[in-house]
Amino acid sequence: MSILGSAVLVNWGGIVEAKEIEYNEWHSKEHMPERLSLPGFLRGLRAVGIPGTDLNQKYFMMYEAERKEVFISRKYLERLNNPTEWTKEILSNYLSPSRTVCSVISSKSIGLGCYFSTIRFLGENIEDNHNVENLKSFTPKILKINGVTGMHVILGDSSYGQMKTEEKKYRSSQGLNDQIVSQAVIIEGLNHHSLKTAIKNFKRKFSLKECNNIIINYYICQNILTQQDLL
Repeated sequence: MSILGSAVLVNWGGIVEAKEIEYNEWHSKEHMPERLSLPGFLRGLRAVGIPGTDLNQKYFMMYEAERKEVFISRKYLERLNNPTEWTKEILSNYLSPSRTVCSVISSKSIGLGCYFSTIRFLGENIEDNHNVENLKSFTPKILKINGVTGMHVILGDSSYGQMKTEEKKYRSSQGLNDQIVSQAVIIEGLNHHSLKTAIKNFKRKFSLKECNNIIINYYICQNILTQQDLL
């Protein structure tokens, strides 16, 4: 599905295993409705890692917004600094949180693919051939792969969304601060096999090697919420 708006807030991470069922209830029935009720938020998504995914990277979440300023708006910051008791409980059990406000560089899709692969680039020293314009230019070839339905390129902006808040305090209670991505690619598809083919193409084209600074994961969509769902 093509991304709505010009900005996204992307999150990767995990949850203490004993809290996982409650986490999904909280995220679907309190957290996403709360966020989507705010001005400028357009759609929220949560996806879960395929079997075998590292517990610390088991979930991928994304909020789409009209523009980056939505994520520093007064009403949004009021929510971040006044978390509910349920939110405090869940965030205290987060594992390896990764949270970044990003600009949408490109977004091409034919409907919704319920399978996702994400490529995260961390750190500031991005190789020249990995810049977002080069990644974006590969979109037409990726979309020609059988079973691939979409590809999106986003660019992290550390000047947004990194302020200290009450939610941030609880989210880092396991001893880790939010990880920030420099840029990322999100690929959608109809099945896991098609996405593996797409990732192989990426690795070959851009000489990608998974390491501490390049992280590749596979997910299955769990829940999507839009403003229209709250009417």
